[in-house]
Amino acid sequence: MIIFIKFIIKLTILLSLFTSFILSQSFEQNGVKDGNIRLSMSLYSEQPQDESNSVSFDIQSGYFISDNIEILFLLGLEKMNGADEFYYRLTPGLNYYFYNTPIFTPYVGARVYYWNSSYEYISEKKGSSLSIGGHFFVNENVAISPEFGIDFINFESKDATYFSTSLSYFF
Repeated sequence: MIIFIKFIIKLTILLSLFTSFILSQSFEQNGVKDGNIRLSMSLYSEQPQDESNSVSFDIQSGYFISDNIEILFLLGLEKMNGADEFYYRLTPGLNYYFYNTPIFTPYVGARVYYWNSSYEYISEKKGSSLSIGGHFFVNENVAISPEFGIDFINFESKDATYFSTSLSYFF
């Protein structure tokens, strides 16, 4: 399963780079700018230090308060391997865009998360995340957005590292 996910991630990155190169002269990015909204869906893979790896589905919404700053909110749904439990994650945060081009726009981000389950014996987790990522634009309003990050539990000790790949739409 992990090998398949790595293959899909590499294929997505290569296809986005190839598409970006071909389309680089044919459009002007319309996504990362003041007043725009971003909607994204992603696969999120996390590698905790003391638990098994997990894959979840995330939905993000962001609003650009300037050309460089995005306020975002994320809702994540997760199913652990071999278990019937579903977990959810609520995550508000900020992204700072430090280089804006028509094809690639990288960012750094900081978030606060709340992770829990509807089952009584699962304890909640609160913490923060630091991330770096970017948007590879395939046309004026659509981008493939890889992101790497680190989660900290209770805002102090490292809990996990993660990788997320999103399909983002800007309007």
